[in-house]
Amino acid sequence: MARRKLDFVRGVRGKVIDRIVIDNDEYIEVDVRFKDGTSLGIAIETAGMIVRRVDLLGWKKGNSFVIKELL
Repeated sequence: MARRKLDFVRGVRGKVIDRIVIDNDEYIEVDVRFKDGTSLGIAIETAGMIVRRVDLLGWKKGNSFVIKELL
Protein backbone atom coordinates (compact mmCIF):
# COMPACT_ATOMS: atom_id res chain seq x y z
CA MET A 1 0.00 0.00 0.00
CA ALA A 2 1.34 3.42 -0.94
CA ARG A 3 1.96 5.72 1.98
CA ARG A 4 0.61 9.24 1.74
CA LYS A 5 0.66 12.27 3.98
CA LEU A 6 -2.55 14.17 4.62
CA ASP A 7 -2.21 17.82 5.67
CA PHE A 8 -5.33 19.67 6.88
CA VAL A 9 -4.04 23.14 7.75
CA ARG A 10 -6.67 25.13 5.82
CA GLY A 11 -9.47 26.03 8.19
CA VAL A 12 -7.64 25.13 11.39
CA ARG A 13 -4.43 27.21 11.33
CA GLY A 14 -4.22 29.43 14.40
CA LYS A 15 -7.07 27.74 16.27
CA VAL A 16 -6.50 26.99 19.95
CA ILE A 17 -7.14 23.37 20.98
CA ASP A 18 -9.51 22.89 23.91
CA ARG A 19 -9.37 19.07 24.05
CA ILE A 20 -8.87 15.92 21.98
CA VAL A 21 -11.39 13.07 22.12
CA ILE A 22 -10.63 9.58 20.75
CA ASP A 23 -13.44 7.04 20.29
CA ASN A 24 -13.13 3.51 18.91
CA ASP A 25 -16.64 2.16 18.41
CA GLU A 26 -17.12 0.91 14.80
CA TYR A 27 -14.01 2.79 13.66
CA ILE A 28 -11.43 5.03 15.27
CA GLU A 29 -12.58 8.65 15.48
CA VAL A 30 -10.32 11.48 16.60
CA ASP A 31 -12.08 14.74 17.42
CA VAL A 32 -9.81 17.77 17.94
CA ARG A 33 -12.03 20.35 19.64
CA PHE A 34 -11.10 24.02 19.48
CA LYS A 35 -11.91 26.83 21.92
CA ASP A 36 -14.03 28.65 19.28
CA GLY A 37 -16.65 25.86 19.35
CA THR A 38 -15.47 24.04 16.20
CA SER A 39 -13.63 20.74 15.86
CA LEU A 40 -11.67 18.67 13.35
CA GLY A 41 -13.15 15.16 13.14
CA ILE A 42 -11.08 12.34 11.65
CA ALA A 43 -12.62 8.89 11.09
CA ILE A 44 -10.20 5.99 10.47
CA GLU A 45 -11.23 2.48 9.37
CA THR A 46 -9.48 -0.07 11.54
CA ALA A 47 -9.12 -2.58 8.69
CA GLY A 48 -6.09 -1.26 6.84
CA MET A 49 -5.97 1.97 8.88
CA ILE A 50 -7.55 4.00 6.06
CA VAL A 51 -8.67 7.56 6.79
CA ARG A 52 -12.33 7.47 5.86
CA ARG A 53 -13.48 11.00 6.64
CA VAL A 54 -12.13 14.35 7.83
CA ASP A 55 -14.58 17.12 8.67
CA LEU A 56 -14.41 20.58 10.22
CA LEU A 57 -17.30 20.54 12.71
CA GLY A 58 -19.21 23.15 14.67
CA TRP A 59 -20.70 22.43 18.09
CA LYS A 60 -23.87 23.78 19.69
CA LYS A 61 -25.42 22.43 22.89
CA GLY A 62 -23.44 19.18 22.67
CA ASN A 63 -24.41 18.40 19.06
CA SER A 64 -22.02 18.58 16.12
CA PHE A 65 -22.70 19.76 12.57
CA VAL A 66 -20.44 19.68 9.50
CA ILE A 67 -19.03 23.08 8.50
CA LYS A 68 -16.78 21.68 5.76
CA GLU A 69 -15.81 18.23 4.48
CA LEU A 70 -12.01 18.16 4.15
CA LEU A 71 -11.74 14.57 2.86
